[in-house]
Amino acid sequence: MTAHEQQPCECESCCTGDLPVNPFLALRVAYGMLLGEDDFRTMQGNPRGKQMLHSAWLHGPGVVWGYQIGVDGVRNLTASAGLAIDGVGRELLSESTWCLDLRDWVTGLEPPEKECSTRTVHGCLVVEFDCCPGNPVPTLSDPCDINRRHDEYSRILETARISLRHDACPSRWRPYHRVRVLLGLEKVWEDDPAGEEAHAAQHAVVQHPPAERAAALLREFRRLAAKDAAELRPAPDPGGQGYTLFPVLEEDAAVTLARVEIDVRDNDGCCEVLRVRVNGSARTALIPATTIQELTCGLAPGLLHDSGEADAGGPRVIPETVGWNEDATLLTFMVTRPLVAGSVSRRAVAITSLSERGWVDEDFHHVRYDEDTLTVTVTMADRPVNEVIRLIVRGTGETPIFGSGPVVPLAGLAGGPPGTVNDGHDAVLTLPNPLHAALPEEARP
Repeated sequence: MTAHEQQPCECESCCTGDLPVNPFLALRVAYGMLLGEDDFRTMQGNPRGKQMLHSAWLHGPGVVWGYQIGVDGVRNLTASAGLAIDGVGRELLSESTWCLDLRDWVTGLEPPEKECSTRTVHGCLVVEFDCCPGNPVPTLSDPCDINRRHDEYSRILETARISLRHDACPSRWRPYHRVRVLLGLEKVWEDDPAGEEAHAAQHAVVQHPPAERAAALLREFRRLAAKDAAELRPAPDPGGQGYTLFPVLEEDAAVTLARVEIDVRDNDGCCEVLRVRVNGSARTALIPATTIQELTCGLAPGLLHDSGEADAGGPRVIPETVGWNEDATLLTFMVTRPLVAGSVSRRAVAITSLSERGWVDEDFHHVRYDEDTLTVTVTMADRPVNEVIRLIVRGTGETPIFGSGPVVPLAGLAGGPPGTVNDGHDAVLTLPNPLHAALPEEARP
C-alpha cells in the first residue's frame, strides 16, 4: 500500500440492515408513547429511503464530480476524490486519492498459459458503497450478563470502496427505448415492435412543415415516454417475492469509472507491466438540471428559426423505401403524398452510375406510379454494372414530379428543407449496387 492509497475502515463493514430503508413507512408519534429501537430505525429509514428512491429512478447511477483516473509512473493506477450515486441511489463519497499497484493486481490473477509471453489484461474500475460502524458507547445492561454486549456503536460512517475488477464493464442502464429511437439515439432491433412504433413516429414528425415539427415532436415524445415508463419494472426480488424497490440489485449497484487495459509481459514467473490504457468514456456523468436546461436552448435556433419560406406541402421521397428487387431490374421508392400521374415520366427521373471513366447514364424502359400505395417503380433496360449508383427524382427544372393535393412540385427527401409552389427540390440518393453486395470481394468488378 502506498502513501497515496485510500485507507479502508479499520472495523468490519456494516451490513445493509444497519441503515434501514423504508420510504413508505413513517413514524407516527403520540404524546406519552414509549419509543424503542425499532421506532428510531423507522424514523431514520423513511427519509433515507425516499432520497435513495428518487436518486435511483430519476437520476440513475453515475459520477457527480471528481473520480479522475490516471496512471502514476508505469504501473500505479490512481483515482482522485469524488462523489457518485450508485444504482440504488446512495451517495458514494471518496475524500482521498486511491492508488493500486497494477503489477500486484495482475500477479494475483490466474497465471498465463504460456511463459515468456505478452498479453493484454482487461479490467473495469468501479466505485461501490461501503460503511463501517464507529463511536462505541456504553449501553444499559446487567453487568452479570456475560452474553450481552456492554457497549454499542452509535455512528455509521458511509464511504466508498474503489476496486478494479477482472472483467468487462457492464452495459449501461438505458431505459426509454422508444424515446431513444424517436430521437435517433438507438436503432430498431430485430423483432422490436416498440422500436418500430417509435420509428414510425419519427417519420410522422418529419412529414409536418418545419414550423410545426417542434410541437409534433413534443406530442410524440410524451406519448412514447408514457409507454416506456409504463413498462419499467424494478429489479426482481432474488428471493422470488415479487420486486425490489430499485432498478438494480445490491450486487449490481456499483458505478463504473473506467475501462482499463494492461499490457503485461510474463517472464520466468515475473510479471512486468508494459503499458496501461484508461478509457473514461465507460462512465456516466450526472449533469445538473440547470445545465440541462441551458443545453436544450442550443436547439432553439434550429427549431424556431424562420427562413422566410413556408413549405408548400409538396410530396417527398421517403429514403428508407428506396430499394432494388433481387436481380436489380426494378428500382422502387415511395412518396409521402399523392402525385399527378402524368408528371411521373422518364424525364422526371434519372439514374447514373460511376465507372472508372466517369459517370454513365443508366437506361430504363419506363416509370410507373401506383396511386394506391404511393409507390413509383422504375423498370431498368439492363442491370447496372458499376458499384455506385445515383438516383435523381426531379422537383426542379422543366419536368418535375408534381403532387396532386396541393398541385406543387416535389419538395425533395422527407425531412428536407421547405419547397415552394414555384420550385421544389430534387431528391438525390447514392445507392450501392445490390449485385455487388452479393458477390465475394475478389469477384467484384
